[in-house]
Order: sequence, then structure tokens, then C-alpha cells
Amino acid sequence: VAGGEDGLWYVDRNGSWHPGFDCDFLTFCCGTCHQRYCCRDPLRLLTERQQRHCLAFSPKTIAGIASAVVLFIAIVTTIVCCFMCSCCYLYQRRHPPTPLAVTEIPLSSFPSGPPPAPFPMEPKAGPMPPQPGFTPMAMYPPPGPAAQYPMYPSGPPVYNPTAPPPYVPAQPSYPGA
Repeated sequence: VAGGEDGLWYVDRNGSWHPGFDCDFLTFCCGTCHQRYCCRDPLRLLTERQQRHCLAFSPKTIAGIASAVVLFIAIVTTIVCCFMCSCCYLYQRRHPPTPLAVTEIPLSSFPSGPPPAPFPMEPKAGPMPPQPGFTPMAMYPPPGPAAQYPMYPSGPPVYNPTAPPPYVPAQPSYPGA
């Protein structure tokens, strides 16, 4: 190994960030994922590939990537559901409420147009004379207070000894019943 293996940035066990460093000629990065230094011992060599592997699979990196993926899925799912739910703001923006359209159903058995007047009247004719056999009635109720009838009797029910007895269902007339 001819050197050139520099130390990349890393995070130690306490969570402190350490910047990357360059090792001198004929020295290289040694140590572990959480503690790095320059040395000449090839058995302690920590290649740049191994250092990148430490960064890619650290628990904090995995937790950060997992939380970002979960957050992304939650946002996308919320937006998709909101476009499909009629109570959501985004759905209402895409589908504004329309006034109810009144649908006319044509009735083919009835003539169209205004209904005919029951009796044609001429405006100059005035009131009709009374017809024979017809007793004229007042158009409006007579003036004065209207008779008020109570909804229920105003006192206890009156006993009537001649009234029939209340209904009693018939009893079977055979023995043993």
C-alpha cells in the first residue's frame, strides 16, 4: 500500500463531528469507524471504501433515511387521499360545487302551457246572478268571536251507568284451558 488513503469526515461515539484529514507520505488512515488517525501499520489500515461504508450504515444515517422515506410516503398518501375525499380542501378546489340542475320531465299525456281557466269571465259582466235552487252563502265567516272548542273535555269523565261495559276479550269456554 503506497499511502494516499486519507481520513474522511466521521462522527465519533459521542456524536461529535470530525472533519476529514490528509495523511503524510507513506502514512494512511487507521482506526475504526468512530476513531481515525494516521499511522504506518498496514494491519490497521482503514480504506476510503471502508470509511464510506461506516458513513452509509451508521444508525443515525439509517434512522434519518428511514424517517425521510416515511415522511415522504405520508405526505404523498395525504395528498392523494385529499384529492379523492370530498370533504378536503384540495378536492373542493378541483371540483367546485355546482348548483343543482333542475331536470324537467316532460309529461306527454298532458297539454303544455298554462292550465285553462275553469270559467271564462268577462271583466264587464260583474257578479253572477243567483241560480234557481242555489242558496247563496257568505264568502267569509260572520264577524265576531269564533267559537273555540277544547281539544279535550274540561273535567273528569262523567260516569254513565247506562253505557255498555268496556271490551273484555272472550274467555275459552272449554275446561282445562
